[in-house]
Amino acid sequence: MNKIAKLFLGIGLASSFGACLLISNLSFELQDQTSLFDKEAERRSITFLLGEDKPGYQYFRLAEEHFLNDPVEKTDLVINSCRSLEDIIDYLNSDQQQAKWAAIQVVLHGNPWQGLSLPIVNDGPRATKRELARALIHNPLAQLTTANIDTTTKINFWGCGIGKNPFINMALDTFFKLPSGQLPDIYTSPHFVVFKEVANGPAPKRIKASYWPYIFKRGYRPSAALISSELSKQHPDVEIDWDQAISSSTEEESVYNNSFHLPVSWTVIYPSKASRPSVTTEAEKMAWVQAQEELVSQLEEMGIPLDKYTWTIGKRIITQEDGQKVPAIKAVGMATVLCVLEEMS
Repeated sequence: MNKIAKLFLGIGLASSFGACLLISNLSFELQDQTSLFDKEAERRSITFLLGEDKPGYQYFRLAEEHFLNDPVEKTDLVINSCRSLEDIIDYLNSDQQQAKWAAIQVVLHGNPWQGLSLPIVNDGPRATKRELARALIHNPLAQLTTANIDTTTKINFWGCGIGKNPFINMALDTFFKLPSGQLPDIYTSPHFVVFKEVANGPAPKRIKASYWPYIFKRGYRPSAALISSELSKQHPDVEIDWDQAISSSTEEESVYNNSFHLPVSWTVIYPSKASRPSVTTEAEKMAWVQAQEELVSQLEEMGIPLDKYTWTIGKRIITQEDGQKVPAIKAVGMATVLCVLEEMS
């Protein structure tokens, strides 16, 4: 049977911050970040804000205020019109100024499971792990050709936990390689990135936070006692009051929790309606999902098994780019992550 499967991995935020992953290297988290903002007097600095806030959220707004006004980390320019990695490279390549860049700050949403929450190229798919891996081979971007970036230029990517995903690190090294083959000084944040308003402060503060996730099926949240017990077992050496952290969702505390969703969409196209299997009963639906080997494999790579998702599965008629309508089965899975955060100095 000729079947065409399409996978979409996205993230729906329940906060303005992003996603996270279990800390595996605390020393990496504790790395001093002062040097990331060093700049020589004759060099320039710039911030790219790669996104916009949904109603009620303020991640990019606070980031803009931070990089415009923070006494230490402010940059000369803040650009909020770019929406892809391609846009950044085009902007840098078209720069006609003579002074070199000292530091380039890039603020985005992302997570180590699914990649970056933006496209690599304009109108392209989201920069998931799969797309990043493909880009490592085919590199769809124009080369960085500007003479205003060299090996001492710092390019810092601020997205939650993205520094712990090797595909992201390798892809960014490939995309931002200099014509000489050398690399600028590229940094990707391994921690949770928070921009937080400070009373009477000159600007919102950029905070790095350690984080510990607990993943469950959306709509089936376990009790606070169970979550606390499981986190305590998983992290016996972490000195956190898990009960208190799980009960606190306010940023006024130094330890609190934040929840967000990890959606997965999987579509299989069939040559005819008659060739589609039945997905009427719950047993049939789960059997169909479990039979999707590529989907199962990719979820295993993410470290989130099928049973951590709530699945909605049904028959669909899909309109292809050429206008042809074809029969399909579509599955949408949703996992929820409750993430305990501890702000670091």
